[in-house]
Amino acid sequence: MGIATIIFFSFNYYIFKYVSKILTNFKKIKLIYILMALTNTSLMLLAYKLKFPYYISYFCVLSTLTIEFLIFSKAKFIQAFICSGILIINISIMQMLFVPIYSYIIGMTPFEMFNDEKMFFYGLALLFIILFIILKISLKFISSGDIIKISTAPVYAYMISTVIMFILLFTIVDVIVLQSKYYTTDYMIMLTTIPILNGILFYMLFFYSIKSVKKVVFKRKSDELELIKMKNNINKKNIEDKILKDDLTACYNRKYIMEDLKDKYKRNIYNFCILFVDIDGLKNVNDNLGHEIGDEYIINVSKVLKNSVREKDIISRIGGDEFIIILTDIKEEEVSIVLDRIYKKIKTLDNLTKDYKVSASIGTIFIDETLLQTGIENIIKIADDKMRLQKIHSKGE
Repeated sequence: MGIATIIFFSFNYYIFKYVSKILTNFKKIKLIYILMALTNTSLMLLAYKLKFPYYISYFCVLSTLTIEFLIFSKAKFIQAFICSGILIINISIMQMLFVPIYSYIIGMTPFEMFNDEKMFFYGLALLFIILFIILKISLKFISSGDIIKISTAPVYAYMISTVIMFILLFTIVDVIVLQSKYYTTDYMIMLTTIPILNGILFYMLFFYSIKSVKKVVFKRKSDELELIKMKNNINKKNIEDKILKDDLTACYNRKYIMEDLKDKYKRNIYNFCILFVDIDGLKNVNDNLGHEIGDEYIINVSKVLKNSVREKDIISRIGGDEFIIILTDIKEEEVSIVLDRIYKKIKTLDNLTKDYKVSASIGTIFIDETLLQTGIENIIKIADDKMRLQKIHSKGE
């Protein structure tokens, strides 16, 4: 009896130490483990002396462990119940396999063994030694993290809890038959088969739940990583926009367009056209109507430019009233079509604007291989000069 009590106490201590890794904020204090193990050992001895019905003891142990887990942790009821239930299922399955075989070996019926204190406690000691070994082995395949995931996933937690209760009801039937005076070895095969089937059912469901929860967790993490990636991309774009775009018009700025032209020069990319656009009369609008109206003028013209070119073309605002447009991969004869489109849209905007006249002067230059070799600064200067000639010509008209 003494050896069995020590082994039972040690098993309880080990269980509480392991469960402290699973339950939320479980108090990791050795004294608590010792006190709970002593309490459970005392309750076991008391139940045996009082001849407490064995088939009810499983539910009592399940309730006791659940209450203890709830008292010494901040776990939810379902999490504490599953931890208790997994322990009880393993104990009940092993016990239902062990008792018929042990009774057969010592030449007693289970009824006689239960009523023989010496043989009962020998059997109890041996059972918990086997349980301890099996538990140590099984924990190499089932991590505490897996149990945490299942116990905190509502659907699987309630499903496993239901199966735990279902298996315990089967176990009660087994125990009633085992403790019966009329038990014979003829029942042995049946009574050892049932716990094996219960164990297979439970662990099939358990591992299925682990696999399913891991899939859900993996998907959730993938979604979270994707969201983080999207946020990073958005943040990156926002940073790029601040560095490379004009705040007022959302067009690219001088830095961006110059880098693009330098890149074309280095890589010898030609057959593109530069439009140098200057908004006419912006200074007069600013002086007479205010900078707010002047900004409106700039924004409206920038919208016209955006609506007049292709998506792959680049528009940048390089100064207060100046824009550069790069028409990429275009034939020289196609440039006039783009220009006509811009002038028509500016004319339409002018007709809709009553407070000031809307117009723009545009200098164009088509970049072939020979012109590209003269350098970017020279190309920009030629486009600027052409724009100024266009402005003089417009004023002359």
